[in-house]
Amino acid sequence: MASKSRLAKVSLPTDAEPGAELVQWSCKEGYVYVPIPPAGSAGHRADKWDVDKWFKALKVELVASGDDMTVRLNDQQTGELFAECPLPSDGTPLTTAVEPVVDSSRYFVLRVVDKDTGKHAFIGLGFRERNDASGFTTGLDEYRKYLRRKQEADAMRADYERQESGEHGTHRDYSLKENIVIPLKIGNVKRQDAGDACSGSSGSKAADIVVQGVGALKLAPPPPPTSQGPIPNMQTEGAVDSPTASAAAALDTSVPSQGMGPTSVPVGQDDVDEWGDFTGSSAT
Repeated sequence: MASKSRLAKVSLPTDAEPGAELVQWSCKEGYVYVPIPPAGSAGHRADKWDVDKWFKALKVELVASGDDMTVRLNDQQTGELFAECPLPSDGTPLTTAVEPVVDSSRYFVLRVVDKDTGKHAFIGLGFRERNDASGFTTGLDEYRKYLRRKQEADAMRADYERQESGEHGTHRDYSLKENIVIPLKIGNVKRQDAGDACSGSSGSKAADIVVQGVGALKLAPPPPPTSQGPIPNMQTEGAVDSPTASAAAALDTSVPSQGMGPTSVPVGQDDVDEWGDFTGSSAT
């Protein structure tokens, strides 16, 4: 037979409206046993019940309301309330309200309470399917974990409020005191200063060159002028090969006179340099 239970994680929202109820788990088929034999020294045993003769088949639900949870037994047809078992939320163990039997995992003993009179009684509850019993147990465990987390949160909140108010201890002051020196270590200051000095000196040199002009730049002199055509290497015996003279001769022959500029005047004997002719030498 397929399982007919439905399990939802116990969240118990605290922002819900007062009196709002949330079904955390439900099972359409649970069996109630009334009355049940008293418990022995080890606890309740299902083998002492006549499990084939249940009192009534009911719908079982775990209903949460605020921080409280109740095991509710309703009629399968009409939904009328048959009985309910409130679970303790004040730190009392849940086994005082729901106690598993010692010889089976599908049977439990519930402590049902009448709201009007406050009287209570113990009844047996059993599930045909093991999955239904497992879902019921899981719902109880989730509620137990929720209560433990809530208790821890309340304790932390109370401790924080005591510390803030200074009760049972000194008030925590996180402000900085006066005359407190906080040293700061910066490891790259010297390296950065040296780099700045180098860059500053380079910049100053460039600025000086710009101010002094082109003369401050040490450039190589320009090469000598060259003729437009090839100049034959004409050396005669007793003559000195002078590049300047050859260039001048080439210019004189390549550019004919057009009547403009001074004309050639033959040089007389009187105009010869007094130092003599150095193009030849005589043996002495």
